[in-house]
Amino acid sequence: MANNKLNLSANNIVNCVLYAVIGILLIALRSGSLGILFTVIGVLFVAMGIYDLIKNNWTRGAVETAVGVVILVCGWTIAEWVLLIFGVLLIIKGVIDIINNYKNGIKSLLSPIVITVIGIVLVVSKFALIDVMCIVAGVIFLINAALILFDQKIV
Repeated sequence: MANNKLNLSANNIVNCVLYAVIGILLIALRSGSLGILFTVIGVLFVAMGIYDLIKNNWTRGAVETAVGVVILVCGWTIAEWVLLIFGVLLIIKGVIDIINNYKNGIKSLLSPIVITVIGIVLVVSKFALIDVMCIVAGVIFLINAALILFDQKIV
């Protein structure tokens, strides 16, 4: 049964504020928020790598530091390639599903057509789709921020 009582514990309030801030940043900055995310993740990897190097874990420290530097230097380039490859894979999957389902009627073609269109948009205009995805994610984070106060979550 759902818990409908408001839970204003310190942990819930902090989580609510964090979710709300992330949601607002995603909605306001859209794809620009990804640049901030790349920077934060890159710095965290470098910091973890340096920590591991200090603790004499040379292999792990070197790998973490290298990954952090690559993310800081090449974050958007890597993201663009990943989105391009993902878009091509979605197009291939969508076309294969269209070929496999064309005899089953229009209902069975809707999902493959949507997948193909998303793939084409990713290949042609990935940043437009990234903005839409950031806005959707931001709304989900804001909804989660409100639900956290009632000890509930969407994701």
